[in-house]
Amino acid sequence: MTQVRALPKKRLLEFQTPFLTVAPTVRFNVLGEGFITIDPENIETIIKTRFEDYHLGDRSNQLYRLLGEGIFTQDGSAWQLSRRILQKQFVRVREAGIAALQAHVDTMLANIGGEDIDNGTVVDLQPHFFEYTLNTTTHLLFGEPHSALPKLERDALRNDFEYASQVSANRMRLANLCWLYTPPKFIKACRNVRNWAQFFADKALHCLHTEGIEAAGQKYPFIVDLWQELGDRSLVRDQLLHVLIAGRDTTACLLSWTL
Repeated sequence: MTQVRALPKKRLLEFQTPFLTVAPTVRFNVLGEGFITIDPENIETIIKTRFEDYHLGDRSNQLYRLLGEGIFTQDGSAWQLSRRILQKQFVRVREAGIAALQAHVDTMLANIGGEDIDNGTVVDLQPHFFEYTLNTTTHLLFGEPHSALPKLERDALRNDFEYASQVSANRMRLANLCWLYTPPKFIKACRNVRNWAQFFADKALHCLHTEGIEAAGQKYPFIVDLWQELGDRSLVRDQLLHVLIAGRDTTACLLSWTL
């Protein structure tokens, strides 16, 4: 119950950290048995050395409404294919270097500096980190950052994405009872986010057909690779959403935790 009470206060990580300090693998019983591990050997066993012995359980049902088919909802050979595709993209990002992110860092710092700050005022940096990682991830994925959208559209999309992500996280906590929590607003938010990703998937495919692979690959390198690997409209869209939620949420949380 203490863990449940920590959720609305946004203190879940703070609650869990002392347990993981004592033991790198923790078993819990909340709506069924589960495990949390930060042990490198356990993680390597699950995703590499004994990969075939493990599966996602209920996670696919919990996340599918928002994300569809991708690395967070797949098992077996489908998961291995997604992992191989993503590894190639991580190499590309490393080669692009920090210079590709500099403009978004400058924008974030300007936004922080633009707040009404007096000496000693506490500034909540987490919203700035989430906006920064949303811009960097969409820039790398879609060829243009989220900030390039008109303000009303930008704010609506951000709100839909954040709400759908929050509900999806709560559905994961409900384990195999996730179907009990599917509010109409969540369904609408998921539809809006998926339509947004589909727009860019189709835009890249149109560019591929009209301008050729070299030009399309320069504008939309990740999406073009997905089209070549998968060739399926819905799968390309879903893979974009999986990378988007990984690139935005986990990176922003890491930046917040580091400070």
